Amino acid sequence: MVFLVLDHDQPNPLFRAPIGDSPKNILDIGTGQGNWAIDVADRYPSATVRGVDIFPPPMTWIPPNCIFEVDDVLREWTWREPFDFIHMRLMYGAFPPDGWHQLYKQAYDALEPGGWIEQMELDVRLYSDDGSLKKEHQLYGWGDMFIRCSERAGRSLRTHETMRNAIKEAGFVDVHEEQYKIPLGPWARDNILKETGHLQYGHWNAALEGWAMWLLTHYGEPVPWTKEEVHVYLAKVRKELNNPHIHAYEPANRVWARKPTKEELEVKEANTKVETSP
Repeated sequence: MVFLVLDHDQPNPLFRAPIGDSPKNILDIGTGQGNWAIDVADRYPSATVRGVDIFPPPMTWIPPNCIFEVDDVLREWTWREPFDFIHMRLMYGAFPPDGWHQLYKQAYDALEPGGWIEQMELDVRLYSDDGSLKKEHQLYGWGDMFIRCSERAGRSLRTHETMRNAIKEAGFVDVHEEQYKIPLGPWARDNILKETGHLQYGHWNAALEGWAMWLLTHYGEPVPWTKEEVHVYLAKVRKELNNPHIHAYEPANRVWARKPTKEELEVKEANTKVETSP
Protein backbone atom coordinates (compact mmCIF):
# COMPACT_ATOMS: atom_id res chain seq x y z
CA MET A 1 0.00 0.00 0.00
CA VAL A 2 2.86 2.40 0.78
CA PHE A 3 4.24 2.06 -2.74
CA LEU A 4 0.81 2.37 -4.37
CA VAL A 5 0.25 5.67 -2.56
CA LEU A 6 3.76 6.90 -3.34
CA ASP A 7 3.38 6.03 -7.04
CA HIS A 8 -0.26 7.09 -7.41
CA ASP A 9 0.57 9.42 -10.30
CA GLN A 10 2.36 6.77 -12.35
CA PRO A 11 0.61 5.18 -15.38
CA ASN A 12 1.12 1.84 -13.64
CA PRO A 13 1.81 2.22 -9.91
CA LEU A 14 2.35 -1.53 -9.49
CA PHE A 15 5.71 -1.68 -11.29
CA ARG A 16 7.95 0.08 -13.81
CA ALA A 17 8.99 -2.69 -16.21
CA PRO A 18 7.47 -2.11 -19.69
CA ILE A 19 5.96 -5.58 -20.09
CA GLY A 20 3.31 -4.55 -22.62
CA ASP A 21 -0.44 -5.05 -22.46
CA SER A 22 -0.65 -8.83 -22.86
CA PRO A 23 1.81 -10.68 -20.62
CA LYS A 24 1.14 -14.41 -20.32
CA ASN A 25 3.04 -15.50 -17.22
CA ILE A 26 4.09 -13.39 -14.24
CA LEU A 27 5.94 -14.54 -11.10
CA ASP A 28 5.91 -12.72 -7.76
CA ILE A 29 8.72 -13.98 -5.50
CA GLY A 30 8.23 -13.44 -1.77
CA THR A 31 4.56 -12.64 -2.32
CA GLY A 32 3.85 -12.22 1.41
CA GLN A 33 0.23 -11.19 1.89
CA GLY A 34 -0.35 -11.66 -1.84
CA ASN A 35 -1.69 -8.15 -2.46
CA TRP A 36 0.65 -7.29 -5.32
CA ALA A 37 -0.05 -10.57 -7.14
CA ILE A 38 -3.81 -10.09 -6.80
CA ASP A 39 -3.66 -6.49 -8.03
CA VAL A 40 -1.59 -7.53 -11.05
CA ALA A 41 -3.92 -10.44 -11.80
CA ASP A 42 -6.85 -8.01 -11.80
CA ARG A 43 -5.00 -5.64 -14.11
CA TYR A 44 -3.99 -8.38 -16.56
CA PRO A 45 -6.86 -10.91 -16.66
CA SER A 46 -5.29 -12.78 -19.58
CA ALA A 47 -2.10 -13.48 -17.62
CA THR A 48 -1.39 -16.25 -15.13
CA VAL A 49 0.11 -14.64 -12.02
CA ARG A 50 1.96 -16.90 -9.58
CA GLY A 51 2.82 -15.75 -6.07
CA VAL A 52 5.37 -17.87 -4.25
CA ASP A 53 6.56 -17.73 -0.64
CA ILE A 54 7.60 -20.09 2.14
CA PHE A 55 4.22 -19.48 3.83
CA PRO A 56 0.77 -19.32 2.22
CA PRO A 57 -0.91 -15.89 2.13
CA PRO A 58 -4.02 -15.39 4.32
CA MET A 59 -6.36 -14.85 1.39
CA THR A 60 -9.98 -16.03 1.31
CA TRP A 61 -10.61 -14.97 -2.30
CA ILE A 62 -8.25 -14.66 -5.25
CA PRO A 63 -8.83 -13.96 -8.96
CA PRO A 64 -9.12 -17.10 -11.10
CA ASN A 65 -5.88 -16.21 -12.92
CA CYS A 66 -3.86 -15.90 -9.68
CA ILE A 67 -2.12 -18.90 -8.12
CA PHE A 68 -0.33 -19.02 -4.77
CA GLU A 69 2.32 -21.64 -4.09
CA VAL A 70 4.46 -22.52 -1.08
CA ASP A 71 8.02 -23.15 -2.22
CA ASP A 72 11.68 -22.35 -1.65
CA VAL A 73 12.87 -20.38 -4.67
CA LEU A 74 16.48 -21.43 -4.06
CA ARG A 75 15.51 -24.96 -5.02
CA GLU A 76 15.27 -26.03 -8.65
CA TRP A 77 12.41 -24.28 -10.42
CA THR A 78 9.90 -26.67 -11.96
CA TRP A 79 7.55 -24.26 -13.74
CA ARG A 80 7.26 -25.32 -17.36
CA GLU A 81 6.17 -22.09 -19.00
CA PRO A 82 8.72 -19.26 -19.20
CA PHE A 83 7.80 -15.97 -17.55
CA ASP A 84 7.36 -12.57 -19.14
CA PHE A 85 7.94 -10.77 -15.85
CA ILE A 86 9.47 -11.70 -12.49
CA HIS A 87 8.87 -9.37 -9.56
CA MET A 88 10.20 -9.28 -6.01
CA ARG A 89 9.98 -6.75 -3.22
CA LEU A 90 11.23 -6.35 0.36
CA MET A 91 13.32 -9.51 0.27
CA TYR A 92 16.31 -8.13 2.20
CA GLY A 93 17.67 -10.66 4.67
CA ALA A 94 15.92 -13.56 2.94
CA PHE A 95 19.01 -15.30 1.56
CA PRO A 96 22.75 -15.63 2.17
CA PRO A 97 24.88 -13.65 -0.32
CA ASP A 98 25.44 -16.66 -2.61
CA GLY A 99 21.70 -17.30 -2.63
CA TRP A 100 21.06 -13.99 -4.35
CA HIS A 101 23.38 -14.85 -7.24
CA GLN A 102 21.62 -18.20 -7.57
CA LEU A 103 18.20 -16.55 -7.54
CA TYR A 104 19.07 -14.02 -10.24
CA LYS A 105 20.50 -16.77 -12.44
CA GLN A 106 17.36 -18.87 -12.03
CA ALA A 107 15.21 -15.84 -12.81
CA TYR A 108 17.28 -15.14 -15.92
CA ASP A 109 16.94 -18.73 -17.12
CA ALA A 110 13.18 -18.78 -16.43
CA LEU A 111 12.38 -15.61 -18.37
CA GLU A 112 11.41 -15.40 -22.00
CA PRO A 113 14.03 -13.61 -24.11
CA GLY A 114 13.10 -9.95 -23.75
CA GLY A 115 11.34 -10.59 -20.43
CA TRP A 116 11.77 -8.33 -17.43
CA ILE A 117 12.84 -8.58 -13.80
CA GLU A 118 12.04 -5.94 -11.18
CA GLN A 119 13.04 -5.64 -7.53
CA MET A 120 12.37 -3.03 -4.87
CA GLU A 121 14.18 -2.92 -1.53
CA LEU A 122 14.46 -0.61 1.46
CA ASP A 123 17.53 0.62 3.28
CA VAL A 124 16.96 -0.38 6.91
CA ARG A 125 18.88 2.69 8.07
CA LEU A 126 17.01 5.91 8.78
CA TYR A 127 18.04 9.42 7.80
CA SER A 128 16.83 13.00 8.08
CA ASP A 129 17.64 15.90 5.79
CA ASP A 130 17.07 18.56 8.43
CA GLY A 131 19.22 17.10 11.22
CA SER A 132 16.21 16.22 13.37
CA LEU A 133 17.38 12.60 13.67
CA LYS A 134 20.34 12.84 16.03
CA LYS A 135 23.05 10.42 17.18
CA GLU A 136 21.50 10.14 20.64
CA HIS A 137 18.26 8.79 19.16
CA GLN A 138 17.63 5.05 19.15
CA LEU A 139 16.41 5.31 15.57
CA TYR A 140 19.75 6.77 14.48
CA GLY A 141 21.67 3.55 15.12
CA TRP A 142 18.79 1.16 14.46
CA GLY A 143 19.72 0.21 10.91
CA ASP A 144 23.48 -0.12 11.39
CA MET A 145 22.97 -2.39 14.40
CA PHE A 146 20.53 -4.60 12.49
CA ILE A 147 22.93 -4.80 9.54
CA ARG A 148 25.74 -6.01 11.83
CA CYS A 149 23.49 -8.51 13.62
CA SER A 150 22.19 -9.88 10.32
CA GLU A 151 25.71 -10.32 8.99
CA ARG A 152 26.50 -12.45 12.04
CA ALA A 153 23.40 -14.48 11.16
CA GLY A 154 24.74 -15.01 7.62
CA ARG A 155 22.28 -12.64 5.95
CA SER A 156 22.66 -9.24 4.35
CA LEU A 157 20.35 -6.27 4.79
CA ARG A 158 22.20 -4.32 2.09
CA THR A 159 20.27 -5.80 -0.83
CA HIS A 160 19.25 -2.31 -1.97
CA GLU A 161 22.95 -1.55 -2.55
CA THR A 162 23.94 -4.79 -4.27
CA MET A 163 20.94 -5.78 -6.40
CA ARG A 164 21.66 -3.54 -9.41
CA ASN A 165 25.14 -4.95 -10.03
CA ALA A 166 24.07 -8.49 -9.17
CA ILE A 167 21.20 -8.32 -11.66
CA LYS A 168 23.54 -6.94 -14.31
CA GLU A 169 26.13 -9.64 -13.60
CA ALA A 170 23.44 -12.29 -14.11
CA GLY A 171 23.22 -11.19 -17.75
CA PHE A 172 20.39 -8.66 -17.71
CA VAL A 173 20.59 -5.53 -19.86
CA ASP A 174 18.74 -2.22 -20.14
CA VAL A 175 19.09 -1.74 -16.38
CA HIS A 176 17.13 1.10 -14.74
CA GLU A 177 17.02 2.36 -11.17
CA GLU A 178 14.82 4.72 -9.16
CA GLN A 179 15.43 5.97 -5.64
CA TYR A 180 12.85 7.09 -3.10
CA LYS A 181 12.65 8.65 0.33
CA ILE A 182 9.83 7.08 2.34
CA PRO A 183 8.84 9.17 5.37
CA LEU A 184 8.48 7.43 8.72
CA GLY A 185 5.49 9.15 10.25
CA PRO A 186 3.10 11.83 8.93
CA TRP A 187 5.53 14.74 9.30
CA ALA A 188 5.86 15.71 5.62
CA ARG A 189 4.03 18.77 4.28
CA ASP A 190 3.14 17.16 0.96
CA ASN A 191 -0.19 15.34 1.33
CA ILE A 192 0.93 12.21 -0.55
CA LEU A 193 4.15 11.96 1.46
CA LYS A 194 2.16 12.59 4.64
CA GLU A 195 -0.16 9.67 3.85
CA THR A 196 2.81 7.51 2.89
CA GLY A 197 4.50 8.33 6.19
CA HIS A 198 1.35 7.52 8.12
CA LEU A 199 1.13 4.09 6.46
CA GLN A 200 4.83 3.43 7.03
CA TYR A 201 4.47 4.39 10.70
CA GLY A 202 1.67 1.85 11.07
CA HIS A 203 3.80 -0.80 9.39
CA TRP A 204 6.73 -0.12 11.70
CA ASN A 205 4.63 0.01 14.84
CA ALA A 206 3.06 -3.36 14.06
CA ALA A 207 6.25 -5.09 12.93
CA LEU A 208 8.89 -3.82 15.37
CA GLU A 209 8.83 -6.75 17.76
CA GLY A 210 8.82 -9.28 14.93
CA TRP A 211 11.86 -7.65 13.38
CA ALA A 212 13.83 -7.27 16.59
CA MET A 213 13.05 -10.12 18.97
CA TRP A 214 14.61 -13.11 17.22
CA LEU A 215 17.57 -11.23 15.76
CA LEU A 216 18.59 -9.43 18.95
CA THR A 217 18.07 -12.41 21.26
CA HIS A 218 20.27 -14.55 18.99
CA TYR A 219 22.76 -12.13 17.44
CA GLY A 220 22.50 -8.93 19.49
CA GLU A 221 25.61 -6.98 20.42
CA PRO A 222 27.91 -7.23 22.24
CA VAL A 223 26.14 -10.42 23.38
CA PRO A 224 22.62 -11.72 22.66
CA TRP A 225 19.98 -9.68 24.46
CA THR A 226 17.34 -10.92 26.85
CA LYS A 227 13.69 -10.56 25.89
CA GLU A 228 13.31 -7.95 28.61
CA GLU A 229 16.15 -5.88 27.14
CA VAL A 230 14.51 -6.03 23.72
CA HIS A 231 11.18 -4.84 25.14
CA VAL A 232 12.87 -1.90 26.90
CA TYR A 233 14.70 -0.97 23.70
CA LEU A 234 11.53 -1.15 21.59
CA ALA A 235 9.67 1.04 24.08
CA LYS A 236 12.28 3.75 23.47
CA VAL A 237 12.03 3.26 19.71
CA ARG A 238 8.23 3.57 19.78
CA LYS A 239 8.50 6.76 21.81
CA GLU A 240 10.70 8.25 19.09
CA LEU A 241 8.34 7.05 16.37
CA ASN A 242 5.65 9.18 18.02
CA ASN A 243 7.88 12.25 18.18
CA PRO A 244 6.65 14.63 15.43
CA HIS A 245 9.90 16.59 15.61
CA ILE A 246 11.93 13.67 14.24
CA HIS A 247 11.64 13.83 10.45
CA ALA A 248 13.09 10.43 9.59
CA TYR A 249 12.81 8.60 6.30
CA GLU A 250 13.92 5.31 4.75
CA PRO A 251 15.65 5.29 1.37
CA ALA A 252 14.32 2.74 -1.11
CA ASN A 253 15.67 1.53 -4.45
CA ARG A 254 13.80 0.03 -7.37
CA VAL A 255 15.70 -1.76 -10.16
CA TRP A 256 14.23 -3.21 -13.34
CA ALA A 257 16.10 -4.87 -16.19
CA ARG A 258 15.54 -6.96 -19.29
CA LYS A 259 16.76 -10.34 -20.44
CA PRO A 260 18.35 -9.90 -23.89
CA THR A 261 16.23 -10.78 -26.91
CA LYS A 262 17.10 -13.77 -29.10
CA GLU A 263 18.71 -11.44 -31.62
CA GLU A 264 20.84 -9.79 -28.94
CA LEU A 265 21.90 -13.18 -27.59
CA GLU A 266 22.85 -14.35 -31.09
CA VAL A 267 24.95 -11.23 -31.66
CA LYS A 268 26.64 -11.68 -28.29
CA GLU A 269 27.40 -15.33 -29.04
CA ALA A 270 28.82 -14.43 -32.46
CA ASN A 271 31.03 -11.72 -30.97
CA THR A 272 32.27 -14.12 -28.31
CA LYS A 273 33.26 -16.64 -30.97
CA VAL A 274 35.16 -13.97 -32.88
CA GLU A 275 36.99 -12.82 -29.76
CA THR A 276 37.99 -16.36 -28.75
CA SER A 277 38.92 -17.65 -32.22
CA PRO A 278 42.67 -18.14 -32.85
